[in-house]
Amino acid sequence: MITFQSFSQRLANGQLKNTSAVDEENLGVICPEYYGTILFLTNQGLVDLSTRFPLFKSQVDLTFVDGQNIYPLTEVNVGGFLTSTVEEPFTDDEFVKILDVFDAEGVRHTTNTNGHILTPSFNTLRFTDAKIKEFTETASPDPARIRIRYQKKHPVLLSAGSINLPPNLETALQLFVASLYISHMGGPDHSAKGDSYYAAYLRHIGEDESKDLSTTSEIHEDSSKFAERGFV
Repeated sequence: MITFQSFSQRLANGQLKNTSAVDEENLGVICPEYYGTILFLTNQGLVDLSTRFPLFKSQVDLTFVDGQNIYPLTEVNVGGFLTSTVEEPFTDDEFVKILDVFDAEGVRHTTNTNGHILTPSFNTLRFTDAKIKEFTETASPDPARIRIRYQKKHPVLLSAGSINLPPNLETALQLFVASLYISHMGGPDHSAKGDSYYAAYLRHIGEDESKDLSTTSEIHEDSSKFAERGFV
């Protein structure tokens, strides 16, 4: 984990060293008037990385409703058929995609494999009657419900906050921010330099993915049982 202040200093001493973003009288420091721009671009990079890689995962519970087969995973449904916790609140802004589901015994079920659990859209689940019956029998005598594991974005970064990325992806984030900042400076030279940094960014994350350098651990099966997290 690295603070935004330290991250901006890396940029000032590295990729942005010879740009107008760096204070000429205080080398290694981003000029105050560009601080907000660098923060904005850093948040863009965090969204890009945390949607490309499953770095952050959370869980939400779904209780089946009689006669309903389609369930949108949206914030408005929390308190209805969706249940989240104070420790792991479900928000539309952070949600990326559904990863998998677990029944009441903690057994994992994948989506889009046999037609019984489908994702007609990125945040919607559709179940066949047969699958709902299976989940109902597994949960009996408790209400029929499942636990959904989903990928979410990096929290929005504030100027006094910290970046929570695997060390290898901190460099990728620097390349992403530099590529956008320099490209936005205008002119063919800046466009070419920005494109060069973005190409380096893509190579860096491609290598990270091929070597599996930033994989996060899976949620243990036991944590997917309803006896956990105070749901029962």
